[in-house]
Amino acid sequence: MGKKSKIMTSLVSLMLVLVLIAGCSSKGNSTATNSTSKNEPVTITYSAGKDSTPATQKLVEAFEQKYPNIKVKVQELPNSSDDQHNSYVTALSAGDSSIDVLAMDIIWTPEFAAANWLLPLDDKFTQEMRDKFLSGPVEAVTYDGHIWAVPRFTDAGVLYYRKDIISTPPKTWEELIQMAKDNVGKGGTKYGIVFQGNQYEGLVCDALEVIGSNGGNVLEGDKVTINTPQAVGGLQYLLDLAKIAPPGVTTYQEEDARNVFQQGEAIFMRNWPYAWSLVNGDDSPIKDKVGIAPIPKGKDGQAGTPALGGWNLGINKYSKHPEEAWKFVEFVTSEEGQKITALEGGNLPTIKSLYQDKDVLAKNPYWSDLYDAFITAKPRPVTPFYPQMSDSMQINFHKALTGEITPQQAIQNIEKDLNDIIKNEGKK
Repeated sequence: MGKKSKIMTSLVSLMLVLVLIAGCSSKGNSTATNSTSKNEPVTITYSAGKDSTPATQKLVEAFEQKYPNIKVKVQELPNSSDDQHNSYVTALSAGDSSIDVLAMDIIWTPEFAAANWLLPLDDKFTQEMRDKFLSGPVEAVTYDGHIWAVPRFTDAGVLYYRKDIISTPPKTWEELIQMAKDNVGKGGTKYGIVFQGNQYEGLVCDALEVIGSNGGNVLEGDKVTINTPQAVGGLQYLLDLAKIAPPGVTTYQEEDARNVFQQGEAIFMRNWPYAWSLVNGDDSPIKDKVGIAPIPKGKDGQAGTPALGGWNLGINKYSKHPEEAWKFVEFVTSEEGQKITALEGGNLPTIKSLYQDKDVLAKNPYWSDLYDAFITAKPRPVTPFYPQMSDSMQINFHKALTGEITPQQAIQNIEKDLNDIIKNEGKK
């Protein structure tokens, strides 16, 4: 072999050695990187309204114990569901990836899904899992043939009353008003009732309850049916209730009403089941003095019609950690997670088996008595145009409540607005 050939052979050998070294080095770094990524904790952000109960904290603690490599940052939003909605719309329409899991009001799921802001969960929230849930909440997370969220808890409006003052709860609105007038001043009370009278979604729920309980309705399919004597009469009940409520009730949301009632200042309260554990807490002045009953009916109605509420968990389409986000959603909505929510937060489960759970019923004994009312609660109008319709109802119900317009004018205004919304949005 010539000198030149020997040099070439040496160069080739050197290059092979360098390649092998580089390959081993590359493989070693890759393995280290993957190992690090598997062991390094991932932080996901859970966005929800402020929780005045220990439930959210307990859920996060239990989840992080089960999944030590996933940390949960809770992003608290304002109490108002409308403010929460606006916050989500602003973030998601801009493609914000900082939120991973969203707590959503039951009425938002179709809107967010249609806007392509949520990950479809058909393959994760399987049919076998869905069969364990109440059918109504599952229907609420289904849009355009796909599953877009998992029901976390359900809700129905209920009537709280001071059982140390009222022995038998009222079955009609007339009975409630008379009982309030006859008993105000007893047990330290100042007012007959507290409810949600602010201009927001909570007012729509309260108003639709009195309208529905008096035989009124809003929509039948795409036909607007709100302009009836029953609806006008139902709304009048809300105005009558305001006369025996605190002067500031037209600014009240859920927690405002709960705080006044819990301080012992009102005989009745319309609110959601979450308040039960709080008004009976060790620090509550009215602990063990509270009863709970179905929503009363009006003179033209057949039965009380509690508004169907509830919250679902969805995953942001732009999330950088969708698998970890799903693990959190799966845990929170599991039987274990919902039991924590029921015991610590007083929220109604969406899993059927928990309504026979001894621990849950021991903490919330009234659930078994009101179960039929909970599962037959009347939904708000089911339509893709609900946000626009709600805006009209919020404005006009509140104007009627504050005396700016009559109940008849409010109902007529809503009828016109809803017809215009269906006509104009249907063309898009």
